[in-house]
Amino acid sequence: MGKKTCCLLLLLCFLMPLSAQEKRSDLQNIQDKIAQLSNEVPGLNETLNITISQTSLSNFLLAISEIHSLNFNVSPELGSISIINNFSDVVVSDVLIFLVKEYNIDIDFTGNILSFKKYIPPPIEEAKKEIKVSFDPASKNIILDLKSNRLSDVFRKIMDLSGRNLLFSPEIANKPLSIYLNDVPFDLAMEKLAISNDLILEKSRDGFYTFRPSLEVATGENTSKVRRGQPGGSNFFYQIVDTTKRVVDVDFTNVNVSDVIYAISDDLNLDVFTATPLDDAGLVSVSAENIEFDLLLDKIFQSAEPSSTQSNNNRNNQGTTRAQFTYKKEGNVYYFGLEDQLSLKQVERIWMMHRSVQLLENPSGGGQRRAGRNFFNTNPTNFYSSFPQTNTRNTGSTSQGLSQEESNLRDITDIIPDEILEGIDVKIDVELNSFIVNGPGVKVERFKKFVKTIDQPVPVILIEVMILEVNRSAITETGISFGIGDRPRETRGEFFPSGNVSIGAQDVNKIIGNFNGFGSLNIGQVVPNFYLDIKAMESAGILKIQSTPQLSTLNGHKAFLASGETTYYAVTSQSFFGSQIPQTSEIRNYVPIDAELSLTILPFVSGDGQITLDIQVLQSAFNGDRIAEDAPPGITSREFSSILKMDDQDVAILGGIESVRKDNSGSGVPFLARIPIIKWLFSKRRREATKRTLNVLIRPTIID
Repeated sequence: MGKKTCCLLLLLCFLMPLSAQEKRSDLQNIQDKIAQLSNEVPGLNETLNITISQTSLSNFLLAISEIHSLNFNVSPELGSISIINNFSDVVVSDVLIFLVKEYNIDIDFTGNILSFKKYIPPPIEEAKKEIKVSFDPASKNIILDLKSNRLSDVFRKIMDLSGRNLLFSPEIANKPLSIYLNDVPFDLAMEKLAISNDLILEKSRDGFYTFRPSLEVATGENTSKVRRGQPGGSNFFYQIVDTTKRVVDVDFTNVNVSDVIYAISDDLNLDVFTATPLDDAGLVSVSAENIEFDLLLDKIFQSAEPSSTQSNNNRNNQGTTRAQFTYKKEGNVYYFGLEDQLSLKQVERIWMMHRSVQLLENPSGGGQRRAGRNFFNTNPTNFYSSFPQTNTRNTGSTSQGLSQEESNLRDITDIIPDEILEGIDVKIDVELNSFIVNGPGVKVERFKKFVKTIDQPVPVILIEVMILEVNRSAITETGISFGIGDRPRETRGEFFPSGNVSIGAQDVNKIIGNFNGFGSLNIGQVVPNFYLDIKAMESAGILKIQSTPQLSTLNGHKAFLASGETTYYAVTSQSFFGSQIPQTSEIRNYVPIDAELSLTILPFVSGDGQITLDIQVLQSAFNGDRIAEDAPPGITSREFSSILKMDDQDVAILGGIESVRKDNSGSGVPFLARIPIIKWLFSKRRREATKRTLNVLIRPTIID
């Protein structure tokens, strides 16, 4: 029984190497190399006597190399193999060949160095499946009969048969395709091939068919398939027009922002610094020709910004809840990242070249002549002032009023839209007439561009005014009057050029005495209080007053001119103190009252160069009449206002306010006062005609 068992074991040991040799084609090569190396390395020809049990293969090989002075390199993975062997007078080279066959290991030879490692069998090449594709060049139809055929092989055959170019991304090269189509147009076949195999087909305008995998993108609770654009894809076309000016033509749909930026910037040879990867910047679709790269970036990142309108009180230092991607250009370097990153922020001083950072109001004091004084409860013209108790003089300056005026000043940011100010911090430097802006670089640049659009020269209007006032008067007085006065009069008056003589009784008697020598005529003498007035005079006059002021003002701001006269009237007030012995206190105040000529003009220059003028003219003058001796002097006033639209340097005539007064009065002896010729001896007549005219000529001129 024991002999049979030993024979069976010897037979198995003999058959196992034969089986391994049949499976491995490199065994003969290993034997030949060991035999060849035995001529150079004596240790391989030495005999080995060893009995081992439960020893790892790696330790066994190292022990052989140590005893026989051999150079072995053993892979650690052989340490997991345990061996039990008994070798007696066996050549070392035969032991090594036995181990290769028995434990399926491999030996690499490097000079006299042997490296032992596990044997990895070469991959078994599978037989290629037949790709059943046929194409008819005449009808442009194709037949497909695919059953799990590899995509790269299928596309290669389709391109060879049809001459069409099919492109695919590397990750789907080994994707199995299955479909059956019989005599279908080529474009329709490619579309159905993509749909049935979960692919996305895009045909570019240069004739390429591009296949891409569908990507599942999570959007909240739902998922939707979107197309991922890649540089060079059919949905991502661009062409460099001018590398110096960085002008490109672009046409892409649903392409990653990162792909657009990296591809175009690389072709333009731009320096790019990315503070945050742009993988989450989203997708973009743009079609434009001759667009600058900077403008393209502006539109890309503006389209990704949420539209949120903020209140005026919280417009600065406010942003969205999530930082947005943006960019900043500094020299020739482009920085990309999030808005809140320091490398993307920009601090810059922006100068106002033509306008003030503060909105200028109308000049203080316009529309009212104060003559260096300020009266409480005083109307602009002071025609009808209240009693002196309410007109107390205040000659001191009111710092509180100045502070309130300063607090009411507005700056030019009040007219800038909130969308321009969103996300940036704007400070006003009044002394240097500039802004200090802090925020993301692209928003600072957008603010700067908008400021340039409103920082335009404000037109200055020179207003030439000619005020013409003409007074014409004509007075005729004739007649003889005599009577008895309350006292004797002396003879006096003017004989030439006007006749206005008053003759007393003494001179009248002399004249009468000279008549007594004429025959029987004896008039007699008059009483001492007798008088005789002879008046025959005529006067005419023309008074012309011409004023030619010139005013200059900014567009949209008032220009005011006033010239007048101030007079005073007395107001007396009495106060009584005490009841048993009352005492009187009298206060006498002098209240001013003004008469003036004032002119207020508000110009507006339109875009076509025409000027709109809002004009107000007021003329007042003292007429010398008083209703009582201590009453305020009488005032006559003329006022008119108008709105005109005229061209530059045109002349407008305003006014024509005309006042005509005629007085024709007389007295005389009844009946005799109406007889011609002799009526001048028995009547007294007065004729007066007065005409006053006020005209204002205005000529505006725009000063560049």
